[in-house]
Amino acid sequence: MTSTPPPGYQPAPYGFPQPPPHPEASSAMVFGIVGLCLSVMCGGIGVFIAPFGWIKGKRVMAEIDANPAAYGGRSNAQAGFITGIIGTVFGALMMLFWIAYVVFIIVMLFVVAEVEPTTTYDSVNAMLSSRI
Repeated sequence: MTSTPPPGYQPAPYGFPQPPPHPEASSAMVFGIVGLCLSVMCGGIGVFIAPFGWIKGKRVMAEIDANPAAYGGRSNAQAGFITGIIGTVFGALMMLFWIAYVVFIIVMLFVVAEVEPTTTYDSVNAMLSSRI
């Protein structure tokens, strides 16, 4: 008895065949992750990229949910959607922080410029000589 199958024999696949991934699911995930990383590490720059992951991820998830037999890759689209939301929020908070920081510096420069010096060297010498 031989253990080789007859010619032309194809083993049956286990379970159901998976549909191909949606062509834009991976790009939604990339936009979301890059936007999140740039929002956290580069001072809020990702606020300009993360919304693309958010919007594209939401659209791709809706297309996959409308016809699940035609497209797969919902997890990649969902990752792009979630990281796009988080990246947008972090980016917006970081941009607000930097705007507040710049405004604070400008206000402090004007406050320091308006303060007149109240102590002169003559008054310091007068105080020191009165204590001796």
